[in-house]
Amino acid sequence: MWTLDTFIISFFIYSFIGWCCEVVYCSVPKKRFVNRGFLFGPYLPIYGSGAMVVLTLLRPFHDRWYLVFIFGVISTSIIEYVTSWALEKIFKVKLWDYSNHPININGRVCELNSTLFGLLSLFLVYVADKPVSAWVAKISDFWLEPLAMLIVAVLSADFATSVVKMSAFRKAVDDFNRIRNEYEARIRAMVSENQENVAFIRERFAHELEAVRNRSYRNTRRIFNSNPTLTARADMKQNLQNVRKSIEERTQKLKELKLQRKAEKHGKSE
Repeated sequence: MWTLDTFIISFFIYSFIGWCCEVVYCSVPKKRFVNRGFLFGPYLPIYGSGAMVVLTLLRPFHDRWYLVFIFGVISTSIIEYVTSWALEKIFKVKLWDYSNHPININGRVCELNSTLFGLLSLFLVYVADKPVSAWVAKISDFWLEPLAMLIVAVLSADFATSVVKMSAFRKAVDDFNRIRNEYEARIRAMVSENQENVAFIRERFAHELEAVRNRSYRNTRRIFNSNPTLTARADMKQNLQNVRKSIEERTQKLKELKLQRKAEKHGKSE
């Protein structure tokens, strides 16, 4: 049975173990270090939360491994889904997206990851639980409360900093979309008025987008690198491609209008 202090310390240990698993899982395919997670430190509270829920609920089923696996899949998938939903509601972006997986629920959970979480639940209950519990039990009573308070302080500071960084990132994405919409409207107006300075608008558009990118580079680099499937990455890339395509199409239309006017003038002169 946990006390509040041992619960916090165990939660932190499993958060760190989860971070290690995620780093290996994401870094090996990318062939570079990927510091996973919403927070900056080497811990993933979603794994700590999952571990504590699994241990609390599934210890009574220790002698039935198949129930540990099944309930592990269900409980951890619920945690992942709710976390994804909450983060998207708060920050308007998906930090992970499994829409490309054959079996998924709204891109928030998928069969592959849920199965892996089930296997991790088996590892947690039958392998990791005893040594971690034994290690925590060896901590002197004198150090338990200060250590737990330190963990809470570190996680709280990290969470506050991450919220500020994510808010700045969200603002950068909004600025990007604002500039995109502004110049889309300008170019549409120019085409309707048969103006011919689209090249200037293209240069101005590129300049302002670059300014937004530079202002938010530190934030976007950390968040993009930590979340390879972040939907905002694909959205911004697709939006930029759409605008470039739109500019090219409207530039071509202006050229065609110009040629048409020349042909009309030439026909009248004859």
